[in-house]
Amino acid sequence: MEKIKYVISMLLVVVLLASCSDKKNNPTEPDNTDNTIQNKSGQPIPAFEGTNVGGVMATISYEFASFPSLPPVSITMGFSQFGDKGVDAGVVTVNGSSLGKITQSGYTYYMVPDPSNPLGTLSNVYFDGSAHNWSVSGGNGVPALSGGVTSPTSYDIIAPASNATVSAASGLTVSWNGGSSSKVLVYLISLSSSGKAVFSQDLADDGSHTFSASEMAGITGQVMIQVVKYKYNEIASGGKSYYAVAEIVKSVNATIQ
Repeated sequence: MEKIKYVISMLLVVVLLASCSDKKNNPTEPDNTDNTIQNKSGQPIPAFEGTNVGGVMATISYEFASFPSLPPVSITMGFSQFGDKGVDAGVVTVNGSSLGKITQSGYTYYMVPDPSNPLGTLSNVYFDGSAHNWSVSGGNGVPALSGGVTSPTSYDIIAPASNATVSAASGLTVSWNGGSSSKVLVYLISLSSSGKAVFSQDLADDGSHTFSASEMAGITGQVMIQVVKYKYNEIASGGKSYYAVAEIVKSVNATIQ
């Protein structure tokens, strides 16, 4: 029963993170006014910049530690946003599963799970190299469209070890292995009140990435390190580019001194 309670609470945390995502800490939100994507998923998603971006459709496998003696828990999420600042694009599905539609202050996005259905799930969406096929019925300038992307497969973060202590002066090398060849995004965020974060995306899947001491300036104490392996496919329709993304997010916590 305690394990079930813990998993449910973590699902609620994911949904709360989605509703409170902060532009300054989000890889989809660089300081570029051409970028139309506002990430409400609570997870890092690669940034697609430019005036021609019509929207993003992402499937996300988010894995986090449960208890020390138990295997990690994985949550499958879906997120989509279309148009400038988010518009209602009709019904959105992936592999036949519908995403919930959320409208806040005139901004519309799609997500599973979502604040009104925190225990919602996606059916028939697997991260085993299979296809994630999207369908959008269209509306408000977004055309009806369909397209898909092949998912990455699972991998492991091998360094730093969970709860390791790292010297900021030496920089931080993050290492991973396994899984299909994909693009990689590595994300480092302070868990202190400052919430400072740095990230690098579109990295080669070569097994490691190093944040220099200068990149980590001002980040101390407890941190979360996320490694995101992702694949994407551009879907051109109506003069715009829509991006289907499939990604696996894994994380470890550490302390930076």
